Amino acid sequence: MLLQKFSDIPKNIFTHEEKDLLVQRYVKNPMLLDGKKFDLRLYVMVKGFDPIEAYLADEGLARLCTENYRQPTKENMKNMFMHLTNFSLNKNSDNFVAPSEDFLTQDNGSKRLISTLWKSIEEQGYDVETVKQKIIDTVRKTVIT
Repeated sequence: MLLQKFSDIPKNIFTHEEKDLLVQRYVKNPMLLDGKKFDLRLYVMVKGFDPIEAYLADEGLARLCTENYRQPTKENMKNMFMHLTNFSLNKNSDNFVAPSEDFLTQDNGSKRLISTLWKSIEEQGYDVETVKQKIIDTVRKTVIT
């Protein structure tokens, strides 16, 4: 369920069978890949906390929505395939493109390796090194926290 205001959360939300609730701030102008929203699945190994030692894997996953993104409106708010990147949701879409046998080089699926994402966003004019440094900075802050 996508809502625009906290006051839109149903008062009886916790009386439903499904009691899990995720609340997050919606990014209004997300970076798009092939016109679609995406998220990243990063893998970080924390080896120790005193001293802090953590490693970010070189490879990870990008998970894409299965419909092209448009800013949320009353008409499209319920289109989960446009707004939510959850793989478990999008794999049920008619537009889902399953990873192929050549997943290591696939650059058109609904789930892709981050290494192929870097190539795609570089072609869109993004500075990949700056994006990577921002990700590393976020991982550092998360581990320190």
